[in-house]
Amino acid sequence: MSSLASAAAIRRDVAELIRPPRRIRASQAAAEKMKVVDGAGTVMDWSPEATPYMVEPLDCMGSRLYDAVIFVGPARTGKTNALIDGYVAYKISCDPGDGLIVQISEEKAREFSKKRIDRMLQNSPKLAKRLSPRGHDNNVHDKTFRAGNYLGIKWPSKNVLASSDYQFVLITDYDRLDENIDGEGHAFTLASKRTQTFGSTGMTLAESSPGREVVDPDWERPADCPHMAPPTTGILDLFNQGDRRLWYWQCPESVCQRWFTPTMDHFIQSSKRVACPHCGSEIDPKSKRALNLTGRWVPEGMQLSHDGELTGTRRPVRIASFWMEGPAAAFQSWLSLAEKLARAEETFEQSGSQETLKTVINTDWGRPYLHRRAEVQRSSQQLMDRAEQTERRTVPPGVRFLTATVDVQGGKERRFVVQVHGWGAHREMWVVDRFNIKDDRGPKGDEPPRQISPATQPEDWDLLTRDVLNRSYRLADGSGRRMPILAAGVDTGGEGDGVESVTSQAYEWFRRLRKDGLQSRAFLFKGGSSKTTNRIRKTWPDNTGRKNRKSKARGDVPLYILGTDLLKDAVAAMMDRNNPGAGYMHIPAWLGRWWYDELTYEVRDPATGKWSRPGKRPNEAFDLCVYNLALFVLLKCEVIQWDAPPPWAAPWDENPLIIDPNSDGAPLAPTQKQRQPQSRKRRVAKPRI
Repeated sequence: MSSLASAAAIRRDVAELIRPPRRIRASQAAAEKMKVVDGAGTVMDWSPEATPYMVEPLDCMGSRLYDAVIFVGPARTGKTNALIDGYVAYKISCDPGDGLIVQISEEKAREFSKKRIDRMLQNSPKLAKRLSPRGHDNNVHDKTFRAGNYLGIKWPSKNVLASSDYQFVLITDYDRLDENIDGEGHAFTLASKRTQTFGSTGMTLAESSPGREVVDPDWERPADCPHMAPPTTGILDLFNQGDRRLWYWQCPESVCQRWFTPTMDHFIQSSKRVACPHCGSEIDPKSKRALNLTGRWVPEGMQLSHDGELTGTRRPVRIASFWMEGPAAAFQSWLSLAEKLARAEETFEQSGSQETLKTVINTDWGRPYLHRRAEVQRSSQQLMDRAEQTERRTVPPGVRFLTATVDVQGGKERRFVVQVHGWGAHREMWVVDRFNIKDDRGPKGDEPPRQISPATQPEDWDLLTRDVLNRSYRLADGSGRRMPILAAGVDTGGEGDGVESVTSQAYEWFRRLRKDGLQSRAFLFKGGSSKTTNRIRKTWPDNTGRKNRKSKARGDVPLYILGTDLLKDAVAAMMDRNNPGAGYMHIPAWLGRWWYDELTYEVRDPATGKWSRPGKRPNEAFDLCVYNLALFVLLKCEVIQWDAPPPWAAPWDENPLIIDPNSDGAPLAPTQKQRQPQSRKRRVAKPRI
């Protein structure tokens, strides 16, 4: 009997189809209808008092005065809960219409549907009863309701954002989307086209924390545009296209009571408090909730009086755009903000990497990131002016260990380009040597020169063992003692294919090192994609199953993929430091102008964060600095406790690797273990003819 239709059920379904929209504010509907389910499973009503700054943006989404709403804010503001979940609840209960939610990927769309939309509908009785009772109408990515309206939970693609019309499109985490969707354009532009058919009832939302860097480091805010965001792509570019509303607090001091924006500029890091820019008084963190309850959104061109009266003329646009920063976030304490920023600054000081700092500024503070390097003009002359007078090819005081890196050059000028760095405590660095290996003149250098060819001659790679791994340098104390190379890194990119290629020869060299017990001191490098988020990633290449093999990779040789742009940011930061100490690069005066030109030839695009050569001039010095920094990271030197370092990083008098010519027991090389003599002779690879 339950499968048979009834007149009452049909009447109710038809009534849903012809029910007129309920004319209430979107925030009121969300408060009445929507339940919020947190990660622990606690179910509660959505309260506008918890996040008062979300009421106006949500109400603007339900207004016919605007075609779009843009919201920029940090994490922990409740923006997705209000603007996505809350608006969906409003559309389901008060004004049914087809809609689309765009998540950053298919996987995230599935997760959002199950964790947010499904839980909201299941725990909100007034919304659950509006779902279609037919099982095939509802799945992970598609929801259909009794009124016939449809909700899609999808991801950004050409197919999703094309052809179909929707009354509303809601895009979350906008700055984590690709800037160009399948070659069709920006996601917001494509989404706006989907709602255009519905005229003033259509709505497009984009919400996100900032994720794009400032493209013009010299930008200054115009006096007549006090709310303008810095020039970036993404969500803040959309904010600038709207009416530019900022969140204002009123100073609680009775002698002041002037309005100001609770931003990073007005945050006192030492006291972990927000300060009024007008009277200078610091605000108690306990006052944040009360200040948010009385806070106001102010569009550009308007101002608030002491009594809260809004006067002036806002920008005449149909995009309502909002931007708030971390200090006003309801679920982020000021103590947490200050501590995260301090840790990120410490990471930057220790490693030179700006990724953690950028993440904290973007997601916790809600601000676009201005690259620390972008405002400094790189100049070879400036570096030459601070070069130090040191003895050539000696180990300066302060160096604890040496690393060497090799760049393989092909063409007519085939050679190994070698650069040796000395490392001290806390990533202080000295350039110790730079030389080329162009030919082989024998172990004693007294034989006729033989031109090397790294792509075709295996014996050429053994020169790296003899002339790089086994190399040592005099200490600058005049004692006659020497410091050996601790580890060497080699770039495997180069000319040739198949067996006769730089990559294959590098793998074979590493296999020979393994037989001699030297593999722990050698690292093979390859530049990674510019989009990588890792500084260094260890891989084990294996192409034995491929017919078009370009190298002899059998899965037995580790290859380290470098995030070169991230490492170059760190090297550039080291060059920019003015005072010796942690993270400082000491450069010798005996190196010629050519070396400084190589070091400073690459430029960084502030819009993409990508480093590149503007022409064809050499840049080996910069690349070799990057590889040496990679060795420093791989040796886990960033986590060394320098008051109790490992023996190989100890001061000279305590370092067991220091070679003392007056001591019979001095080590010849810093191997991790001494191999026992073997009776059989080592096979020597013969050159190809």
